[in-house]
Amino acid sequence: MRHYIYFSFLLICMTINAQTNDTTRISRVDSIFSPKLTGEAFFDDKHFVGDQYFNKDWSKGNILLSTGSLVHCEKIKYNGLFDEVIWTNTSNYGKFKVDKSFIREFWIKNALDSIIHFKKINVSDPASVHQSCVFAEVGVEGKLSLYIQRKISVLSTENKYVENKLCCFENIGDTPLYYLKLASNRYALLRKIRQRTFLKLFPEQKTAIAKVLKENHLNFKSENDFVKAIDLLNEKVF
Repeated sequence: MRHYIYFSFLLICMTINAQTNDTTRISRVDSIFSPKLTGEAFFDDKHFVGDQYFNKDWSKGNILLSTGSLVHCEKIKYNGLFDEVIWTNTSNYGKFKVDKSFIREFWIKNALDSIIHFKKINVSDPASVHQSCVFAEVGVEGKLSLYIQRKISVLSTENKYVENKLCCFENIGDTPLYYLKLASNRYALLRKIRQRTFLKLFPEQKTAIAKVLKENHLNFKSENDFVKAIDLLNEKVF
């Protein structure tokens, strides 16, 4: 049975009637103030051991649609295992996966009330027929941009007995991916933050980059230093 969910433009997420596995349409409450979304019911799989979500607690957030409309929600999470935005109904706590094709960007508040900005980026190879779009946190934007995919992956599997029945569980954990958007608008993927790998991407500026990093006592030992380094390189080199 199809039913309707209403996301209000005025900081209110409206209630829904029931959960369903069918596509759930989020229709217009008002032709001016309420943008239209689609989504479907989402249920957490209990055989995963670990947290599927980047933000552990439900957070207030905003979703920018591909139409340019902005939706305000009281409770959303980013699921790094499935690369999806999950919204919960504050009335009955039903969870819904917002249709990814309608989302351009979104913002969530962390536990410290800082705003974290995510964008949907197309990391496909230009020669590829298939589009590969992912949500990634905006680290730095400039001549050289950094986007961090807060990916959660299966790290190992184990078998456990549950009520005398042998069940397979998958251990999951953080495996972030780092995408550098180059001047050519192509993305270079770094699976680990390594200065040597980074320098190989810019053979012509390698000496200048190394000099700036040394003078400012920056290395790539932490994600924060990586972000600071790219921000500074945009000012000094690129």
